[in-house]
Amino acid sequence: MRGVKRLYERTDAWLRGLSRGPYAAVLGLMTGIGVLAAGFLLSRDLLLLRALTMALVMFGLEYAFGRFGANES
Repeated sequence: MRGVKRLYERTDAWLRGLSRGPYAAVLGLMTGIGVLAAGFLLSRDLLLLRALTMALVMFGLEYAFGRFGANES
């Protein structure tokens, strides 16, 4: 369990160090992968379209508003 927590903390620190654009890109990519994984398990109707749409929406929202990333000074 310590290894998982240490990996989480390192990843969190790396993500907080990213600027708005790269952070939004990582968030969009991870969201798209998550939607693909969930959709693959539940329903395969328009799966790729749903994943791409969700990834683009999350990227756009994060880039425009920066709600999840660290505040830039």
